[in-house]
Amino acid sequence: MLKNFDEFLETSWERNQVVGAWGYNSNMNFTALSPEETNVWFFEQVFNFLRAFFGLVMPDSMEIITYDATQHVQKTGLDQQTFLDELMLVMKNLKEPLWTFRLNLNIVGFLRTSFQTDNPVRLQIQEPCSFIVWGGPDETGFQNFSISYHLFSTVVLEGEEQELWSLNQPILEKALQKWEQQSGHMIDVVDSTGDAPVQRYGFGK
Repeated sequence: MLKNFDEFLETSWERNQVVGAWGYNSNMNFTALSPEETNVWFFEQVFNFLRAFFGLVMPDSMEIITYDATQHVQKTGLDQQTFLDELMLVMKNLKEPLWTFRLNLNIVGFLRTSFQTDNPVRLQIQEPCSFIVWGGPDETGFQNFSISYHLFSTVVLEGEEQELWSLNQPILEKALQKWEQQSGHMIDVVDSTGDAPVQRYGFGK
C-alpha cells in the first residue's frame, strides 16, 4: 500500500527499476466535495489518462484504497474493453471517499527480438509502468505516470546495440502532450531512478 510518491520511488529503487515519472498537482480542495463527488473526480482522472495514452498502455491490475485505509480493493487480469465498467462497479460499492488509486499497466511498444533483429515489432510488454492518483481531505489531487526506461534506451541483443528510442519516444511524447491538453494542467517531470534522462515530454536520447 503506497502512502506517497516518495515511497513509490523508494520501492522502485529497491527493485532496481529504472523509471521516469511525470505528473501534476490538481490543487483540489476535497474537503468541499462529498464522498461521491470525490470518487467521480477519481474516475474522470482515470478516464482522461487512458484516453490520452490509448495505444501506448493497457490496464493490467489496479489497487484502490479509501480514506484512512478503511477499504482496500485489488483487481488483476484487467481487460481494456471492460475495465472502466469494472472500475465504476467497484466505486459504487465504496462507502468512503477514495484516497489512493493505482493502475498498473502493460506497455505497447516497439521491441527488437532475437528472431527479428532487423525489423522492430510492436508488442504488449510487461515492464514497470503505472498511473497513480492521490486524493481525499488531506491531499490536493497529485497524480503521476511512470514508465520503464528500458524501451527508450540502447538495448543490447546478441552483442549488437539496437536503438529503440527513435521508435518509442515519439509515442510517449504525444501521449504526455495529450494528457496535458485533456487535464488542463502543465505536465512536468516528477522524478526518475537510475539516472534516466527524463525531460518534459519523455526521455532524452
